[in-house]
Amino acid sequence: MGYKSDVQATRFTTTTTNAIISPSVRLRGVIAANTDSTNAGVVKLTTTSQAGANLFTIDVPAGDVVNFSLPEDGILFPKGIYVSTFDTVAAVTLLTDKYSGPGPSY
Repeated sequence: MGYKSDVQATRFTTTTTNAIISPSVRLRGVIAANTDSTNAGVVKLTTTSQAGANLFTIDVPAGDVVNFSLPEDGILFPKGIYVSTFDTVAAVTLLTDKYSGPGPSY
């Protein structure tokens, strides 16, 4: 079995024009929660900016939590991770390769 790198969890609760994660990073998994019992939710992740290339979309059924692990090396976000759409979702946690981000430095 090959070596797998450490992961880091980054949680967000809304869309922003700023990068959720600014350095180049690989997305390994996503946990998204929808507390609305009637409407499904959606989150779209882009790179370079909010209007950048859409690299990942996750649909979250009404009143549900989705825990999705990406196979192999995940998805590379070469210019960071941005959020273009954040509808009817309470919170999202991104599981990525470990990086030095805001807060603790590793």
